[in-house]
Amino acid sequence: MADKRDEAERREAAAFWFAELQAADVTPAAWESFLEWEQDPANAAAYREIEATLGVLDQTSLSRAGALSETRPGRGRGLALPALAAAAAVLVLAATALTLRSPAREPAPLTYATAIGEQQAVTLEDGSVITLNTDTRLTVVYSKTERLIRLTQGEALFEVEHADRPFRVEAGGTATRALGTEFDIHAKENAVSVTLIRGSVRVTELAQELLTQQPGAIPEESLQEGIVLKPGDRLDILPGKAPIRSTIDPARAGKWREGILQFDNTTLADAIAELNRYSTTKLRIEDEALAAERISGTFPAGKQEDFVESLKLYLPVRVVKRADSFLITTGAE
Repeated sequence: MADKRDEAERREAAAFWFAELQAADVTPAAWESFLEWEQDPANAAAYREIEATLGVLDQTSLSRAGALSETRPGRGRGLALPALAAAAAVLVLAATALTLRSPAREPAPLTYATAIGEQQAVTLEDGSVITLNTDTRLTVVYSKTERLIRLTQGEALFEVEHADRPFRVEAGGTATRALGTEFDIHAKENAVSVTLIRGSVRVTELAQELLTQQPGAIPEESLQEGIVLKPGDRLDILPGKAPIRSTIDPARAGKWREGILQFDNTTLADAIAELNRYSTTKLRIEDEALAAERISGTFPAGKQEDFVESLKLYLPVRVVKRADSFLITTGAE
C-alpha cells in the first residue's frame, strides 16, 4: 500500500509541476527546483506520464478555453493555465484512485539463455531449480495461479519444489505439468523429448493434431488427454506423428550436467548430432553407410578431438581436420 501511495504522490507532484511551468512568469528558482526534483527517475517518469496525458487533452475542446501560454522550453505550446490546472486536478484524482485501487501487477517474465558449450543453474523464487544445457533459451512466468516455463530451444532439467500452484513447461506444442518432480525436456528443431527422472508428470498437446501411427506409438487421443510418465519413461513427440514412449535408466537423463554424454547402441549420425550441440567445432560425416553404424560408450561433451580419436579405435575411419570441423570418412589413415 505504501508503494501505491508513493506513486500517487509522485503523480500529484508531477501534475503540480506541469501546471507551474506553464506560467509565463515562471522564475529561474522554480526551474532549478523542478530540475532537482526531476533527477529522480521515478519523478521523471511520473512527469512524462502527466505531460503525455495532458498532451492528449490539448487536442480536445479544452485547448480552446483561453489564450495559449508558453510551455516548458522545447516542448511546444499547450493548454491555457486555468484549463490546464483543472485538467491536472482531475487527472491527479483519477490517477490517485487508480493507483490505490488497482491490483498488484504480475512480475515481468524472466529470460535465461546459455551459449554453445555453456550450462547454467537457476534457482527460482519457490526453490525449484532449472539447469539449462548448452545453447538453451527459456522464459519463466510466475503468477498467483501457475508456474509457467516456456522452453523455446535447447534442453533443461527441472527439479520442481512441491507447491499449490502447478508447474508447467511449454515446449514445441506440448505442455508438461508437475507439482513436485524431476524431469528433462529437450526441444529439438522438429521434436520434443520428455524424460522423467523422479516423481510424475503429465504431458499434453497444446494445439496440433497427431496424424500417423508408428510401431510402438501411443494412440492419437492419448496425448490430447495427457500421458502420465513414470520414472525412466522417455516420451518423444514429432509433428504429425503419434508420441513414442521408451524406457531408459533415469540416472542417464541428467549426466550432461557432469559434462558426460552416454550412447547405447546409437547410430553414429545421432551421436554426432548430439556431440555437435556442445561445440562450435563440428563433426561431419558424408558416408550414409558409416553414419548408420552404431556405437556405445561414454564421452566428454565438447571434446570433439577426443571423440574422433576414440572412434578410430573401434571403426576403420579416417579423420580430416579442417579449420572449424572434423570430417569423418571411411578407410584407415
